[in-house]
Amino acid sequence: MARTIAEAIRKTSFAVKFDQAASFGKPPNYAFSLMTREDLPGVNGLSAALLGALRQAGLKVDGSTFQPHVTLFYDRRLREPIDVPELRWQVRAFVLVESIDRQPYQILGSWKLG
Repeated sequence: MARTIAEAIRKTSFAVKFDQAASFGKPPNYAFSLMTREDLPGVNGLSAALLGALRQAGLKVDGSTFQPHVTLFYDRRLREPIDVPELRWQVRAFVLVESIDRQPYQILGSWKLG
């Protein structure tokens, strides 16, 4: 069902920017990730469209807010945020990934953005 929903999403390509590295998540495995302090309207719009369509289809969706990030590694230590040189790129597609604890990620599909 998630694949069918993803196929119906129509969003345009957008830029992302990361300028900070920080820990987030819960112990004992904090994700140390590239993040941003800025609002990213393109990312937030895609996330909102996907979550809304999943909820409308009756699927259970995690209620937490989406934090755009790129995980670098997992650590038992909670690390303070640090500034990093700005990294930007154009997002041209999104991917549905199955993530089950301690198993390799499985890519279930990929969809281009207009």
